[in-house]
Amino acid sequence: MKIAACLVTYFSPQHEVLAAVESFFAAKLPVALVVVDNSSDIEYFSKLQQALPQQAKIVQSGGNLGFGRANNIGFRHLASLRAEYLLVLNPDVEISPGCLESLAVFLDTHPEVGAVSPRVLNADGSLQPLNKRLPTIFDLFARRFLPKSIQEMPFIRRKMERYMMLDVGYEDICQLQFMTGCFMLVRRDIFEKLGGFDEKFFMYLEDADLTRRINQISTAMYYPHVHITHLWKRGSYNSKRLFLVMLHSIWIYFNKWGWKFW
Repeated sequence: MKIAACLVTYFSPQHEVLAAVESFFAAKLPVALVVVDNSSDIEYFSKLQQALPQQAKIVQSGGNLGFGRANNIGFRHLASLRAEYLLVLNPDVEISPGCLESLAVFLDTHPEVGAVSPRVLNADGSLQPLNKRLPTIFDLFARRFLPKSIQEMPFIRRKMERYMMLDVGYEDICQLQFMTGCFMLVRRDIFEKLGGFDEKFFMYLEDADLTRRINQISTAMYYPHVHITHLWKRGSYNSKRLFLVMLHSIWIYFNKWGWKFW
């Protein structure tokens, strides 16, 4: 098995899940997929189970356990396949033709690289600047709370552009300090050595934490020559509950890695 993927759902729109699954199975590689339903209701689970293609496995996590923990559960279900690479795949992602094949070749030919992610686009084809440097308190605060007029102040704008790696740009292969969790292709042996996602994070910043740990023993890279489309909803901007979840993850992250304010 070349690539084993895990896709976590929680009342995710079924048409988006099926589009993501279809784009994954379109790869011309030996692949496997498990869908982990994070305690959506029985009706949702049954409808999704009936709609998924036969080669997709679906399991229930047993509760709303969070993003990282559900992915860890999914990859344990795929462990017997001994896939070379593991793919963390969001349900709102569509993989472009040839993307997985090119990323697999990149990892095949660069054994020093432990994880890779492609260019990420919006539905209209515009860039989602999801590559990031290690976050600071200011970086996370500024993106969420500062009004646009303040964000446009030159020294603030330069700081935010640096955080989103706009100073480096998105045209060339480069190392990432913070890889987006919507699509992460990771070597299985690296993922297993690290113990997968840190399950103290319910959601948000578990991808920053995993990238940081990957870079301690290997390298996380951005490969811009292929792309995915990500229907990004920014849940924490629209839900008070998810906003509180994000604050809790920020607390966990900086307690773990040290508090850096600027």
